Amino acid sequence: VDVAFPLRDDERGKLAQAFGLPALPDKPVAATIWTTTPWTIPANQALNLNPRLEYSLVDTERGLLVLAASLVETCLPRFGLTGRVLATVLGEKLGGIAFRHPLAHVDPGYDRASPVYLADYATAEDGTGLVHSSPAYGVDDFNSCVMHGMTVDDILNPVQGNGSYAADFPLFGGRNIW
Repeated sequence: VDVAFPLRDDERGKLAQAFGLPALPDKPVAATIWTTTPWTIPANQALNLNPRLEYSLVDTERGLLVLAASLVETCLPRFGLTGRVLATVLGEKLGGIAFRHPLAHVDPGYDRASPVYLADYATAEDGTGLVHSSPAYGVDDFNSCVMHGMTVDDILNPVQGNGSYAADFPLFGGRNIW
């Protein structure tokens, strides 16, 4: 599944500067991830980009998207979009920029940042070149988040041993991941 993480409004200038632009067009902006484990998205706490990969800012009819440069031509048709690349930079320029959890507009329990952390395990072999990070559910995600300052106590772990989200977890409480 492909999921768009909207850029935080207060990060527009930072993203424009990272891409070497004077300003961003007046359109929504999102970092788009691809995952084979959509049940982990509610526990997302970061995004991972590879510091040595090139990432493009793509202007589409639905807004601006951040994608691995080498995957733009495969992603846009999959999304049913057309677009043009406005700028391309190495992932190292995008570290620290904060996006929003994709469910923040649905429930205030998800109104949290998903900052960009730089990690070598994000690749452009498939997907979008951006990896969403739920540190409770993957060793690479855990290591990346802890390396970037997240404490073990900060890590969300809503899925219980029986495969169901904790009863008090927003939107999905009590539901099984399968």
